Amino acid sequence: MVKINQALDFIHKPFQYSPARWVSTLLAMLLSLLLLFNPDHIADSTAALANGYLSILMMALTAGFVHGLGFEPRLWLWRIIFSPYLSWPVLFFFAARMFV
Repeated sequence: MVKINQALDFIHKPFQYSPARWVSTLLAMLLSLLLLFNPDHIADSTAALANGYLSILMMALTAGFVHGLGFEPRLWLWRIIFSPYLSWPVLFFFAARMFV
């Protein structure tokens, strides 16, 4: 367990600085507000909404807020799930898709 946590500390070292946390917070906030106030970007109607699509976005939003606000989970599994390595590609994909 200690080796896994040390490896995760080393891997996540570039994301521990405030510019990376600001990017996570701003992306998550922007996309969550856009989703809240204009859900037509996700689907034309709620009947046409693909659940997997929204689930991935919601998980990435959660990970963005967790990382952006500085919370660091203790368990290695949660550290991987809420990693910016997983959330940033999804957040940037959805941001590009919503604004293009």
